[in-house]
This record gives sequence, structure tokens and C-alpha cells, in this order.
Amino acid sequence: MALWMSLAATAGTWVHLAAEGQVPPGPAPAATPPALLGDAFDKLMDNQGHWAYTQTHVVEGLTARLKRETVLRVDPSRPYAEQIKPLAIGGEPPTPAELEEFRGIGERAAKRRLREEGESKAHSGDELKISLNFQIVTPDLAHATVLSQDERSVTYVVPLLTKDGGSPFDAFQVTARVNRQRREFEHATIRQRAPMRVELIAKVSDSEIECDFTPVDPNFPAVITRETQRATVTILFMKRLLKLEMKRTDFRRVTPYDERFGVKVGPIRTIQF
Repeated sequence: MALWMSLAATAGTWVHLAAEGQVPPGPAPAATPPALLGDAFDKLMDNQGHWAYTQTHVVEGLTARLKRETVLRVDPSRPYAEQIKPLAIGGEPPTPAELEEFRGIGERAAKRRLREEGESKAHSGDELKISLNFQIVTPDLAHATVLSQDERSVTYVVPLLTKDGGSPFDAFQVTARVNRQRREFEHATIRQRAPMRVELIAKVSDSEIECDFTPVDPNFPAVITRETQRATVTILFMKRLLKLEMKRTDFRRVTPYDERFGVKVGPIRTIQF
């Protein structure tokens, strides 16, 4: 399923030029994404929710308590409440309360997926939503431009649009590097370009997200295996540098629980950052 939204140009005014032997112009053709970038996004969407993996992440910078390692087992083939299972939190086995908390996270994520699947029936279904600092945006692949390229790969700058696709969202810049031969992502960066306020007490002056894609099975496209996030946040006049490092290992190909009756559902349409 394609990810982009082709932005149709509005039809120009028809001018009668018969005396000059010219054919009146029709509507301008809709913009389309670069083929290489479009293929990479198609592969990304088609393979979402088909991998179980162990996820390890470390958060630091806000409080001493948050500087800890959390290990999760993520398995989309399990019932919703069991899809995100903590294995260790801060070096200790999860408590009953923490187990229940992650059961709720899995159930809420499932409800969001099912809601978006229902919404996609009323729309074209070819949109990807990205949640950045509680702001929902969509990538405008049709107007992506080449930043750099070599024999191995091409790096694109991908503009962002507001949720309804009506206006540019310039607070962040997205770059994505695509492997020419495999026609799939190798690396992506989301970089904040202007300060943003989160709720009323926090201000994010700069942030950056880096995603590495690695092939884990030669029969399938590369998946995100590492993600790092960094942000400078001011909370009640106190500046903090927040860091998150996430790694995924022990991949196993699975059939999503949503497809347990043999019906293929639409791809996950919202990526949370």
C-alpha cells in the first residue's frame, strides 16, 4: 500500500486558443514521489507488525530514577494485552503493577490500530501519520528532494504537512537514506528546526531522532534495529539534556494477531516519537 498522498494540482483556467491551432490545457498532472523513495515506504508499511523482537532501551537525563534500562519482548502475534511484555526494568524483574501497566499499553495500542483501520475505509488509506511532540504530521513524499547521492544510496529531504495535509509543518526536518539496490531504507533522521512548547511547563529547544535500518532476514526488507533520541528540555527554568537509546534484537517473523482469522488488515498508520 502506498504511503504518500499525491497532491493534485488545481485545474487552470481554460483559454480558447482555437484560432492559433492550440489545444486548451487540461489540469496539471498530480505530483508523484520519487520511485526509489516510494518503493522504500511501501516496503516499510507492508512489513509493519510482522516481527517479534526484544527491545532494550535506556532513558537518562530527567531524574536519577529514569536513568535505567528497560527490556521488553514485543510480539504482535500475541493477544493485545500480551504484545508488550516487560522482561526487566532497572535490572529487576517487573512488579505486578508494572506488568499490568504494560498490558494496558498493549490494549490501548490495539484500539488505536483498529480505529485507524476503520478510518482508512473512509479515506484513501495511503497516509502515514507521525506523532512528534504530540503533533500529528504526515510526510509529503511527492515533494521530496534529493539532498545527496552516491553509487550506493540516495538521501532525500522529505517535507512534512499538518494532519489534514493542508499546510507545511516546518518545525522538523526529515531526511531519509534509501539503498539503491534493495530499494529500502538504511537510515532516517528527524531534526527539530524551531523551539517548541510541550504543555505549559516544558520547552524543547532542540531535538533529534536517528533511526538505523538493518536487514534481519534476506527474504524481507530491513527493519529498525536502533533508534536514538536526544532533546534539550527546559522545565520550570531548569535545562536538561534528555537521551534515549533503543536497540532491537532476536527478531522472529510472525503473523499479526489482527490477522488471526486470515484477513489482512491495513498497516499501522501512526508512528509515535
